[in-house]
Amino acid sequence: MSSSRIILLLAWRNVWRNRRRTVLTLLTVMIGAAMIIFLNAMARGGHDQMIEDAAALNTGHIQIHEKGFQDNQTIDYAFIPSDELIRFLDEHPDIQGRAPRVLAGGLLAFEDNTRGVMIQGIDPEEEIHVSDLYRKILPGGRYLSSEDSLSVVMGKTLADNAGVAVGDSIALISQGFDGSIAADRFVVEGLFVTGNPEYDRNLVLMPLSQAQETFTMMGHIHTMALRLSEAGRTDAVRAEILERVANAPYPLEVLGWDELMPELVQFIVMDDIGGYIFDGILFLVVAFGILNTIQMSVFERTREFGIMLSIGTRPAAISGMILIESMVIAVMGIVLGIALGGGVSLYFEFNPLDYSRFSEEIAVWGMTTTVYPAIATRLNILATSATIFVLAVLFSLLPARRAAALNPVDAIRKL
Repeated sequence: MSSSRIILLLAWRNVWRNRRRTVLTLLTVMIGAAMIIFLNAMARGGHDQMIEDAAALNTGHIQIHEKGFQDNQTIDYAFIPSDELIRFLDEHPDIQGRAPRVLAGGLLAFEDNTRGVMIQGIDPEEEIHVSDLYRKILPGGRYLSSEDSLSVVMGKTLADNAGVAVGDSIALISQGFDGSIAADRFVVEGLFVTGNPEYDRNLVLMPLSQAQETFTMMGHIHTMALRLSEAGRTDAVRAEILERVANAPYPLEVLGWDELMPELVQFIVMDDIGGYIFDGILFLVVAFGILNTIQMSVFERTREFGIMLSIGTRPAAISGMILIESMVIAVMGIVLGIALGGGVSLYFEFNPLDYSRFSEEIAVWGMTTTVYPAIATRLNILATSATIFVLAVLFSLLPARRAAALNPVDAIRKL
């Protein structure tokens, strides 16, 4: 029998020499790996859902503007989308919908009340493929239709502050694209509650055709909002659009959701940092659990190592055997952890945590996401497994080196 085979057999035997200690260590590795995989899956699923909810509410995954609009947000930054661009967006497999919009700041006047508002002209038929605002209309009102002209819908908070109800006639005053005064009277057809305080407090929607007339846009729009099949394709689609509009008669900017919603990016980054810190603590708990097991095993077998060294066993074989024991425990624990963590993550992927009953409390913090699924990615599982395995080996090097450096005579004399 070869020496390497003997070392492997001895390592396997030594792993189970103290079954209780080995089982406890396996449980530590398994639970640690499972918790890391599951918590990372919950974070990934929650972040993806937040991005999707925020994009679906009104922003979209990508927006196309005239260059400078995002920084200035004035009516002067507008463009006419070319037929080539429209055709490209309609035929792109990753784009589920596109919504042209006219945007303008203005004043809402009703009786003795005035309020500053953000007016958004939309194409009702196109908008439903990009935004979910039409789902937020309260009972007693309705969303806009393509036949509407002097009709609007607005946020419930804005309506309450201005004393407006469904069916009331309001005046909207703003500046036209040509520098003229833009003013018209509109009938409030519906109110919406999005859970986003900014939208509920400021946003007014009117038909795009009417916005073109009211603001004298002459076919110009301020933004083209796009909804993608998945947020992960944002960078790739954005790069393709930038290439398409490079030679456009208007200098255009193409912004992804991360540039449109920097506050959401900051929240995700801070949440990730907290997750990484907790992951680090769990990794150290697992690593020290393995170190404790290997260290105790080495202390208990000091005489055995002395005898092995005295009959000619190479020190490298001693340290190799100890490292193999550590690897065996780590691999077994990792496999069990993947099964447990992956299984729990899979369950919560199809049965996500639902906090809908706390939607009003959550909305106070400016959040609309109430459903949190778990998404265990391959990268999550591989990174967790590799990190635990590497830590197990590294934390076993010290006891392995100590065993290999034993003096045979002193080791044999040890009780």
